[in-house]
Amino acid sequence: MSDKTSIKSLEKIEVTAKVQEGYTIWDRPGYLVRRLHQIHVAMFLDKVADGSMTPIQYGLLSILATRPNIDQFTIGEELGLDRANVAGILKRLESRKLISRIVDDENRRRKLCVATSKGIALVKQHEKSMKDCQTQLLSPLSVPEREVFMGLLSRLVEGNNDSSRTSLRPNGEAFSPSQPITVKKRANKAKLSDR
Repeated sequence: MSDKTSIKSLEKIEVTAKVQEGYTIWDRPGYLVRRLHQIHVAMFLDKVADGSMTPIQYGLLSILATRPNIDQFTIGEELGLDRANVAGILKRLESRKLISRIVDDENRRRKLCVATSKGIALVKQHEKSMKDCQTQLLSPLSVPEREVFMGLLSRLVEGNNDSSRTSLRPNGEAFSPSQPITVKKRANKAKLSDR
């Protein structure tokens, strides 16, 4: 093969590669979604709760602040988290006295989760900085573009929900405040293991 032939072959490969969708990493939605998530986490850690809590911890705590007494299984279903992750997050929040977990008297295998007054205060204290973080994330877009982006993002999540390794039950009760379930607290508040 002559040098001219090999150069022409390389040029042909380069031209073909440029027109192929997915050739560069910037053409891959999965990469861009992951990168945007990394950026969001960095912004969140910089702006919210002095970096002492992750976005998922704050999100879970804010849900419990408005809707107490959700059991661990329901939290996982409604947020698309597997049980092991939910148990770990709840354990960390409980160790910081931001939530309490109570064994359900009607089903001893269930633990109901409640934000403590300290947890509710933390959510309220950092609500503005959390919203500022969301605004900063979307700031490169105009207001109409933000609405389109959020609509498309929601459609992508909903349309691909069945492909996830964890189930997500969108529009579950955890997303809207409701009347708290009455739970009798046990006199003996011994440490309980995660289920």
